Amino acid sequence: MECLITLAVVAILVAMVTPSFSGQLNAARALTGAHQIYLAAQYARSMAQILETTVTLCPLSSTTDTSRLCGGDFSGTLVAYRVLTDGPAILRVWTPPSGIVVRNRSGLDAVTGEIRWQADGFGQRNLTLSVCAGGHNWTVFINRLGRPRLAKAGGLCPETGAV
Repeated sequence: MECLITLAVVAILVAMVTPSFSGQLNAARALTGAHQIYLAAQYARSMAQILETTVTLCPLSSTTDTSRLCGGDFSGTLVAYRVLTDGPAILRVWTPPSGIVVRNRSGLDAVTGEIRWQADGFGQRNLTLSVCAGGHNWTVFINRLGRPRLAKAGGLCPETGAV
């Protein structure tokens, strides 16, 4: 009987801790995904300035077919490349953490396309990448000057609509 009571108490404690743990795990996933995109943007901008050429960051369309590098959305694998006379030269590839979704600021649409940095480090457009995991949100902002910035809860998550 004592053993059953002990097991019941342990089961209740585990049931109480599990939601908290999954929330922390989702918060860590969102932060890790946002950090990865932030660091990829920093890397691409720095390489554009170091190599004195245009560097592009985009979602990788396929890990096996390199004839067309960009495709898909920023929730997937990212690639930084520059264009040489004989074609694109991949500088670096980032594989995303599992369980993240990257959307625009409103949380409605996937972010697609390319981000380019010129040799002077300037970007081509303003962009907001809202990284979500289980309702937790971190956002990467990239301004026209090409500078990325990381902020907590700068957009909406599609799962909950929460900021």
